[in-house]
Amino acid sequence: MTWIPAILSLCAVIVLPACGAADSPKANAAQAISVKSIKLGQITESGLSGKVIPDQEVKVVAKTTGKVLEVKVNEGSVVKKGDVLVQLETDDLTQQVKQAESGVIAAQAKLADTQAGARSQEIQGLESAVQSAKAANEQIKAAADTAKSAFDLAQKNYNRLRNMYDSSNSVSKDDMDKGTFEFDKAKSAYDQALAQMQSSSAQVTAAQSKLDLARSGPTGNTVEALQAEVNRLNAGLELATSALNNATIIAPMDGIIVKRSIQPGEMAQPGVTLINLVKMDQVQIELSVPDTLIGTLKSGADVSVKISNLPDKTFTGKLNFVSPVSNTNSSTFPVKVTVDNKDGLILAGMMAEVRLKDTQQSKMEIPKAALVKKDNKTYVYLIQDKTAKAVEVSVQDKNQDWVYLQQDAGIQAGQQIIINPSEALTDGSTVKVE
Repeated sequence: MTWIPAILSLCAVIVLPACGAADSPKANAAQAISVKSIKLGQITESGLSGKVIPDQEVKVVAKTTGKVLEVKVNEGSVVKKGDVLVQLETDDLTQQVKQAESGVIAAQAKLADTQAGARSQEIQGLESAVQSAKAANEQIKAAADTAKSAFDLAQKNYNRLRNMYDSSNSVSKDDMDKGTFEFDKAKSAYDQALAQMQSSSAQVTAAQSKLDLARSGPTGNTVEALQAEVNRLNAGLELATSALNNATIIAPMDGIIVKRSIQPGEMAQPGVTLINLVKMDQVQIELSVPDTLIGTLKSGADVSVKISNLPDKTFTGKLNFVSPVSNTNSSTFPVKVTVDNKDGLILAGMMAEVRLKDTQQSKMEIPKAALVKKDNKTYVYLIQDKTAKAVEVSVQDKNQDWVYLQQDAGIQAGQQIIINPSEALTDGSTVKVE
């Protein structure tokens, strides 16, 4: 039976090491509870990042073509509304205005005279002209009567001679030729007298018409035509004056010159930018807000603003525009915030963070799988020095898998918490993170 001591010896070999394992590190590791954990995230203020732009930016352009006589500002100049920025040459434009003014004055004077009608002296002159024309007509008519009598006598002698010449030899050819000459002469004189009488009668009629027109005054059509001419010339004067005024380019608002693109001697062209002017008494911050947040923003709401370049200052702003339409090819929405900048500390291009004044801090989030409910209280297990520590917490539902962790003094960002804790886990249990 020699095999019995061998078996007992083997047992001793196995048992002895087992008896001493209770106090070894390997035995402690075997007693540690295996757990899974996550690290709590950082608490940050809910904010929206954006870029500062000027409240107003104007590109000053010329309205007319012209040679630049003088540029009165430089980049960085502070100007007031109405200050002269650029002056174009005006010699030709001034002459055009003077010419247009002269035309208007002449047309207005002619219209005024026509509307006033003829003066008494003019009426008297026209009456005298009528009387003179009539007197001359009477004289010409008397001369025509005399010429007619002479013509009748010459015609009678001519007829008598012609009969005698044709019927007998008592009238010679010379006598016949003489009678014919006298007849032609008398006829010509009579025809001329008739023509003079017709011309004289026409002169009388014309003089009488002028007198009648002067007495009755101008017609409505005449006045309308003259008024239309005055209006046309006034329109030309306004255009010339406008062109002259446009040669002086002024600041449309208070602001600062940030860019000057024209020099004296160069030609200004309509629509081409000469000066870039910005107003910085207020600034705006352009934001792109996700669709998940846009519904919480209302135009007119107060916000607090932090500028990255001014970390020690907090500014007050106001939401002045919340777009109802998203950005193209994006689910974000344009939003603008106005911030007072009378001190001039905020510059265009700076980055800003905007937060609604009544927006609470973002809460730390933990999975519901980390929660342990016991005695109507809620706990989570922190891992401290490989030991589980139970901490009571207050939570608020976020969704079916996560909750918001209210700020508790015993929990800080960056700590590890156990998820899916087993029933064997208790406060003070040694744990091993898988």
